[in-house]
Amino acid sequence: MKISFIILSAVAAVAYAAADQKTQDRIVQTYTAPNFPVSASEIQFRQQKNTDPYFAQLKTFNNLIQPKEFPATALPLAIVTPAKANNKGLGKVVKIAKQNGLRVSARSGGYQSGYSSNMAAVDSKKQDFVLLNLSKLNAVSVDPKKRIAVAEPGVTGLELYTEAIQYGLHFPGPHTAKVTIGGFLLQGGMGIGSRYHGAGVDNVLGFDIITSSGKTVYADAKTNKDLFFAVRGGGQFYGVVTKFYLRLVPMVKNPTLVPTYNATSVAIDQVFAIFDRPQATDLLSFYGKFDPKAPKALENKVVFVVDAATNNKQYLFASVSAAPFNSSQAVTNSQADITKWYQTVPTNFASSDPTTYSGVIHGSDASWADNDLSYYAEDVWFPVPLDPKLQQVLIKQWDKVPSALSSMALNTGTWDAPTRSALGYDRSYSLCIYSTWKRNGTAEWDAQNKAWLDETIKAIKPWTLGYYANELRPKKLQDKDYWRKCYQNKTYKTLKVTKNRWDPANTFKSL
Repeated sequence: MKISFIILSAVAAVAYAAADQKTQDRIVQTYTAPNFPVSASEIQFRQQKNTDPYFAQLKTFNNLIQPKEFPATALPLAIVTPAKANNKGLGKVVKIAKQNGLRVSARSGGYQSGYSSNMAAVDSKKQDFVLLNLSKLNAVSVDPKKRIAVAEPGVTGLELYTEAIQYGLHFPGPHTAKVTIGGFLLQGGMGIGSRYHGAGVDNVLGFDIITSSGKTVYADAKTNKDLFFAVRGGGQFYGVVTKFYLRLVPMVKNPTLVPTYNATSVAIDQVFAIFDRPQATDLLSFYGKFDPKAPKALENKVVFVVDAATNNKQYLFASVSAAPFNSSQAVTNSQADITKWYQTVPTNFASSDPTTYSGVIHGSDASWADNDLSYYAEDVWFPVPLDPKLQQVLIKQWDKVPSALSSMALNTGTWDAPTRSALGYDRSYSLCIYSTWKRNGTAEWDAQNKAWLDETIKAIKPWTLGYYANELRPKKLQDKDYWRKCYQNKTYKTLKVTKNRWDPANTFKSL
């Protein structure tokens, strides 16, 4: 590693040799000045003598690419990691960077492909840049009377859920409690209960965003409407969101104004079953017919997993009530239909017993629990109904998965989205494909896991409506249509117009 670091340093030095040294010195002097709004202790520089703190700030949860393995263009000139929200300070960071010909990228928790938020690595315009690391901006408050939460981008799903459920309230946030809401919401946010309540962005009432001018503006359905539309699903292109105003929905029959509940005291109706490989066709056939007609209050998903002990392919089917306080007879009947069906086929395990709110919000945590895992992933949208031929392709590809840590999740989509946003693709299925493995130093093992996902994406392309713009599979520089294919055509055109209005100098990531 020491040798590779020396090589990387040399490559970086050559790559940036043409950069204006005066510009770099001016940025360093400005950002470390005593009167600068952001503390010098919260800023790391690429050229500083001790680079360990610098690379520590680049570390993400994903082991696909270690910071010291980043390409030279993925190493920002400066990394700003504020300990608390200071819009004036962050605004000045953006403004000074722009004045000096630098671009700006931001991330909230680093739940991406190692360097995707480090803009220059995935942007065809390889200009030097400043990275804003917002992971420490994790303040969250709940107004139980108005049923609104105010959250900073570094807040995790768990922190938001824990605060809201005290009052019997919920936000349709990430399925994995460790994920921060900043990136989740800026990409659209298909979350817990999205089929019933809408995607995460459908429940964003407004947000504060630092634009390329360095100023903070507020956007909602009436104020800066074009920005409100675009950021909810395309936020990475327009600025730095520092605060979200979120609509909360009831998770109990009688939400309270004082802390009363917790994650283990709230019961959630659920049907859950595990099927082995021989039942895969029966399960997906049942799911394809059941899910489109099921009540919206049911969130139904099929998760493809591997039994680590036996390496056998398995399929988990879960149907969870997104409104347990108001379970209609239709919901009860539908979950009874699932139980009646799974009793006709062999199951590895099955239960129709209720779970808890804690069980739901932590349901996907196991596959994200280790910090040394590598993720190479893609999320795609499929049309409704689920084509039987596609079902067989998915089964065939899952038979080939190399790592027992990998998974695929077929999620019921947001139908008839309650708001207009850049997310799009409502009335569809979301398929999350996670090629997950532990690096062992063997390049062939890494390549094998990447190749499986690439092959799977190619195999399902005939049914793919679009791609979830989450970048877990790193964007290739030569792929000029990467972002275009992530959005519906009309949406993409609108995003371009909004980009030209709010970021004409292309300070943030290129669309």
